[in-house]
Amino acid sequence: MLKTVRLPACVISVGNITVGGTGKTPVVEYISRYIHKKGKRVAILSRGYASRIQQKNSSLTGNVCNDEYLLFRENIPEIPHIVNKNRVKGGREAIERFRAEYLLLDDGFQHLKLARDVNIITIDALNPLGYERIFPEGLLREPVEGLKRADMIILTHVDQCSPNAINSIIDRLRKIAGHIPIIETVHKPVCLESVKDNATLDIGFLNGKRVFGFCAIGNPESFRKSIETLGAELIGFYTFPDHHVYTSSELEKVNAEARRMLPDAIIITQKDKVKLQEYSTRWNIPLLSLKIEIRIVNGLAIFENKIDAVLN
Repeated sequence: MLKTVRLPACVISVGNITVGGTGKTPVVEYISRYIHKKGKRVAILSRGYASRIQQKNSSLTGNVCNDEYLLFRENIPEIPHIVNKNRVKGGREAIERFRAEYLLLDDGFQHLKLARDVNIITIDALNPLGYERIFPEGLLREPVEGLKRADMIILTHVDQCSPNAINSIIDRLRKIAGHIPIIETVHKPVCLESVKDNATLDIGFLNGKRVFGFCAIGNPESFRKSIETLGAELIGFYTFPDHHVYTSSELEKVNAEARRMLPDAIIITQKDKVKLQEYSTRWNIPLLSLKIEIRIVNGLAIFENKIDAVLN
């Protein structure tokens, strides 16, 4: 009943079946890097959910964007990123302006208007199926049977669950979706970056340090676990809604609370860092972002074969 549009480019969709964070953004970054390194022209298409961050003299609609746009711009500036609620128009723009051969559809699992060649879904091992109830009773965007539309499932944060829990999740996914390939990944801490001057520190810096953390991401619990796994003592931790745009008063409150606890550093995510550059000089305590990247720990050959099949 719905008209599907096929563009003259290969479309790879990365999405999820639940609301909230599943690690989709670093997965999109990982796949776009992979395609780019293969010498192919790739562009990211996103709808710009929760775009409220002002950008001066920008080509963006209304000169606003979201934190994911800023994150991609910082980490993969060589890869075009088109923000348009109409993904078909965005795809056509990417093809015309950048001669894109491959379109990476960010958060596209439920977007059925644009035909895709590969359907990838990300699932967070910390809460894999959103209590198996449709939002608002649970976190599901659609019934779990929707997983059958996927060509590949990427399971994130597997290192933050026990092996038995991971096996149980995989068994449940197999019962729902059959033998769709399941790729296991971790969010690997790479380094710490100073928000003030972008200087980098080894992640070993956190070992034995007393730190204060805050974030505005979909899965703050994973960020908390990452900090503690690196050997830091987390003496305070504030969370804000995903994609939250901080106000000056909120940051003053967080800064005051951190000063009261006297930590060695304040730790945030890179997704928060890109929103706080203009406030970089306001902090009395070193403000550091924890940079992470996706690492495939099980199923690398399956992933590469699947992507290479469409690249060739």
